Amino acid sequence: MSAPSAAAGDVLDAAIVGLGPAGVAVGAMLARRGLRVAAFEREPGVHHMPRAVHFDGDVMRIFQSIGACEALRDCTVVGEGMHFVNAEGRTLLALDARQLAGDSGWELSYFFHQPALETVLRARAAEAGLAMHLRHEVESIEPGVAGDPSKPASIRVRDLGSGASREVRASWVLGCDGARSLARVATGTVLEDLCFDQPWLVCDVVLRRDVDLPKWCVQFCDPARPSTYVPIAGRRRRWEFMLMPGETREEMERPERVARMLAPWLSPDDAEIERATVYTFHALIAQPWRRERVLLLGDAAHQTPPFLGQGMCAGLRDAANLAWKVDLVQRGLAPWRLLDSYETERSPHVRRVIQSAVAAGGLIQTTDPGVAKARDEMFLAGNAPSPIELVPRIEGGVFDDRGDDLAAGKPLPQPRDEGGRLLDESLGDGFALVGADDPRSACDAATTGALERLGTRFVAAEALRPWFAKVGAVAALVRPDRQVFGSARDGADLARLVRALSARVDAAEG
Repeated sequence: MSAPSAAAGDVLDAAIVGLGPAGVAVGAMLARRGLRVAAFEREPGVHHMPRAVHFDGDVMRIFQSIGACEALRDCTVVGEGMHFVNAEGRTLLALDARQLAGDSGWELSYFFHQPALETVLRARAAEAGLAMHLRHEVESIEPGVAGDPSKPASIRVRDLGSGASREVRASWVLGCDGARSLARVATGTVLEDLCFDQPWLVCDVVLRRDVDLPKWCVQFCDPARPSTYVPIAGRRRRWEFMLMPGETREEMERPERVARMLAPWLSPDDAEIERATVYTFHALIAQPWRRERVLLLGDAAHQTPPFLGQGMCAGLRDAANLAWKVDLVQRGLAPWRLLDSYETERSPHVRRVIQSAVAAGGLIQTTDPGVAKARDEMFLAGNAPSPIELVPRIEGGVFDDRGDDLAAGKPLPQPRDEGGRLLDESLGDGFALVGADDPRSACDAATTGALERLGTRFVAAEALRPWFAKVGAVAALVRPDRQVFGSARDGADLARLVRALSARVDAAEG
């Protein structure tokens, strides 16, 4: 997929380096808003091997925002939950995904085949107008000067087919180029190590026939060999095995060793082994995420162990947080320093998620029999830790900071109306003022004018009446990424809330 190159002297609104899930999602969001965006990817097509296998309901809501949900049905399966099992086969903890379901409008958990998912996302992005240049390698990045419109960023791109190189200029360069990010080098970013480095053998298989396997994810908390089982969509399954002291990559990747590892669940005739590779799981956060006109997203900005299935989710949350801010800046509705709030909001949030994943990994990866025994006794006695909050409240950045606002910094719930239509379909791609009744009734003329200048939609959502009663509000001001900026108790409170949003954006010019 590709589109004509920018003419000499033209400046794109955004150039995206890398077309993984975060890159294609942010590109689709920007293109849907009418920005001129191009993405550059060195590979000739979608990567043929699965990597990520899980996303949650809030990420499905992000996919909803680019019109991808219906097409994703064929490559996803609803996750039924996760069981933690000890060496004797006793269940330490069972998390039922349906009982834990949130209010995103979607299921709590989904498993998927990444090549199929990326194919869907690229199709939606192309429909939105994203220009995708495959087999184009970005060789260098110049960050430009953020406060000087005459000094955009530029990238040097080589066409791997013809060998020709050219310069592409853009107001913003979004580095979505993964763990070995060139964009991260261009920002002068350093990686903070949260002290988690552990090699695991990852085995992906395709079943040839029906095999009696769990329908839920299983964490085998066996100190002799911590391991994980994941039921991916269709006939695909994944096993992950922690390497023990003295074991090497070469030894573990040998076909006969892989077959021996899988033998408790599969015979050689049951499945085709699609891949068996040793990966080292990391816990890393970049600092900073922006230099001048270059910003980092996804694995370029952070890496998390896979125990909570939040790696790809974090990159897609980056995309949703950043896209609307770039759009406002490019349309002249906000100063460029609004983009500083991207790292301010996302970095502490993703740090908490990574720390939770590290903590979960610590429980699973225990190899000391005495520690494992104490852990088992704690779980079996019903003293297990509380379920981890995978979507912590966002604080700072572009948010109302009232401590008593129960809604601010959290996603707006997404109910269906009487006709089965999800709320986001009425909210559009921009700001929204939402009430159980028509929220215009709480607005004075100045408040209405300020909201209209931002392209705000006014939406009455009767299905949210219980939620408004719970948070003690008559209206909620919702950001384009569906996060609640703040809720208002009455018209005067709403006027204050809108002034606070304007002040936050203006103060970003600093």
